[in-house]
Amino acid sequence: MTKLRFLFLIPIGLSLSVQAQKTDSLVGKWKYYDVYNKQKYDTATLKIAKEYFGAMTLYFKKNKHYKAFVMNNIDEGVWSMNESTSKVRLTSYKGHSNESQIIGLGDDKLILTMGEGSFIMTRTDITPSDNIEQPLPEIKTVAATKNQISKKWFLQRREAPGRTEAQVKFASKLIKGAYAHFKQNGDYEAQSLKVTESGKWEFGPDKRSIIVTIENQQRIWNIKAISSTELVLISGYTEEIWKFSTKLL
Repeated sequence: MTKLRFLFLIPIGLSLSVQAQKTDSLVGKWKYYDVYNKQKYDTATLKIAKEYFGAMTLYFKKNKHYKAFVMNNIDEGVWSMNESTSKVRLTSYKGHSNESQIIGLGDDKLILTMGEGSFIMTRTDITPSDNIEQPLPEIKTVAATKNQISKKWFLQRREAPGRTEAQVKFASKLIKGAYAHFKQNGDYEAQSLKVTESGKWEFGPDKRSIIVTIENQQRIWNIKAISSTELVLISGYTEEIWKFSTKLL
């Protein structure tokens, strides 16, 4: 196991214990300051961590919108906080959602876990561009019943903006046999490239979306179309389309 791997295995149990945090205390923009418990790691490990996360910022707006810049990726969505557990959930417009544990929160300092890493963040200035929110596209969805969804669906195509037809076909060959199994009892199982994952699934509002929960992470699909043999899903509020069939072609 590399020392970089150790960085992301900081035991939460050894972190600062905190009382339930007030949601308002989190509102504002935060920037990366340092790795929490940095004395445990050597110079090379800390240097790599800074290269990956040194430019990281998180902006929690009062209207529950968030903006994040992590590992050179820009993300937007909505956030919520569970004050009893001191956990904040980020639900991205891209169709994924995850929880982060707050292990320390003061007027100007935030200690937050992201994945298995723990970071110290400090408040920073908000710029005019921070308050420009990404407009959500109008997505046409359909409602479905539990009987319609509760099947083993084989992934046929995964279309994303910027991919050519040749790239889509090549990827389809690689993932041949991949499936998502939404079971009647709410269990979920999926397999791709011989890797299997399991969790729970449920409908979103008006039964027009599917929410899959695996540990503390969630995946959100909007239902674009469904028939007895075909299922078309949209990843969050994006143009990424997943096409499934009950038949393995």
